Amino acid sequence: MVNDGSGFNMIDGSSYDPDKAYKDSKLCNMLFMAEAARRYKGKFTVNAFSPGLIADPKGFFRNQDPLFASTFNTITKVAGVAESNEFGGSGLAYMATDASMDGATGGWYDSVPVGKHQLSKHAPSIEAQNVDEQKLLWMLSAKLVGT
Repeated sequence: MVNDGSGFNMIDGSSYDPDKAYKDSKLCNMLFMAEAARRYKGKFTVNAFSPGLIADPKGFFRNQDPLFASTFNTITKVAGVAESNEFGGSGLAYMATDASMDGATGGWYDSVPVGKHQLSKHAPSIEAQNVDEQKLLWMLSAKLVGT
């Protein structure tokens, strides 16, 4: 299994940048969600969810260097930007099962204000709202999986 991207280039041909790759993957999640919500409106709901920053060294950060994970977890808690495993799980369960979410589609749900364990819907970035990019990502994804 590949543990890093050192053998890869970014889509623009530049050297692999793990920070940019992470951010690009989140942008792609938003683009794909918006296109799916548009295509399947009335059939089923599609939303995006971020549990917030959960740096638990025994949870989401379990594959990080243990010293880094522990230190980063402490810093995020002291800075007041950390979310909890419980909030992340309960937020996702709420979105999947609560009757108030029936018919809600095309939304991005995240912790706002950061670190305060409150789920809020808010607008995605301007870049994530680009309909042409949403359609292009959908088309390229469909091509990759042979549909």
